[in-house]
Amino acid sequence: MKFECESQRVEQATFGESKTNQLARLHAGRTRPSTSVSLAWFCAWVALAGCEPDAIGAGADVDADVHAVDSEVDAREIPAGHPCPEIAFAPAGTAEWEDAAAVAPLALRLPTPLGLRVQVTQGNDGTFSHFGEERFAWDFGVPLDTLVYAAAGGVVVWMEDTRTSFGISPEFRHEANFIVLDHGGGLYTSYVHLEAGSGLVLPGDVVRAGDPLARTGLSGQMTGPHLHFQIENVWSTSVPARFATPLGCEHLPLQDETVVAWQVPLVENDVLSPLPPDTFEEDGVVDLVGLPARLLELDARPTVSGRTTLPGATDVYFLILPPLGGDAVFGQDFEVVDGVFEGVLDLSEVEPAQYGIAFVASTGGGVTVPRSVRAAVIQ
Repeated sequence: MKFECESQRVEQATFGESKTNQLARLHAGRTRPSTSVSLAWFCAWVALAGCEPDAIGAGADVDADVHAVDSEVDAREIPAGHPCPEIAFAPAGTAEWEDAAAVAPLALRLPTPLGLRVQVTQGNDGTFSHFGEERFAWDFGVPLDTLVYAAAGGVVVWMEDTRTSFGISPEFRHEANFIVLDHGGGLYTSYVHLEAGSGLVLPGDVVRAGDPLARTGLSGQMTGPHLHFQIENVWSTSVPARFATPLGCEHLPLQDETVVAWQVPLVENDVLSPLPPDTFEEDGVVDLVGLPARLLELDARPTVSGRTTLPGATDVYFLILPPLGGDAVFGQDFEVVDGVFEGVLDLSEVEPAQYGIAFVASTGGGVTVPRSVRAAVIQ
């Protein structure tokens, strides 16, 4: 079988555009940054008819015969040609995704520019830093100032791009600029080591797979320029994942492998993940319902309910803390009656920002929490 490829031009309007203009366009009705892309992914994938992936990239000539995905696809429709429709959307509801043997059931594209050949400089279980919470992460060896793209449709729940410190030492681990997207079902993607001031999105923005998010830069613990990427759970712990290609959704990039991001028709999504019911089980709170996991609105006033497993508990506290821990900046008390609590959460006095949130049961004294969930509070 022979495929014929016709030469076309890939144009990325965002490359020559200022951040100010991009943000203005993004937030004027939350429009998609303009990108005109055509890519013969089936030709490039099998290298037939003379297609050359090395040459594919922003502003490069590419061989193309397949048009970009229709930008008007309904948010809950699966577009024709989706490589794995059975995992087009994250599962309904939410989960904690703590089983290291379970691959996240969500179709993802690589977060790198379409067609650009990129080396995996550190894969899953990498010996330098991919262990513990980051066990199932990837480092993609892209140059500084490379645009980073959404791996799937979702909602921005975290955007940090103010930090400028970096180095090899673990002390720089919390100095990274990064963005987190919520894809529903308790699944999130995280994009780390971004350039200060390069963020093109804000918490609350809805993005599509392939939308530009920011540019790579020097921030956090790193030995050189790269993009750290992972799919993660509510606790920011990495979860096993695979990537979509024209042939399916089973691609597991290995260390030192050269990978290429292809144009695949993934779905849109604007569904936020609720907090898993037992997120704060270690703090004596279970069966929690009524609250989004990582994006809270000041005027939403959700009704929150749950149960406590702490013997003699009289109160359950909702706490908002600094992102890296410390004294609570806000707290609300829910009275416990017969082991159950319920009430309306009022965040009207909280400044819009990015925090850690937690629920903890109390018998009447002071409380401490061992960890919190990263969450943004927006207007």
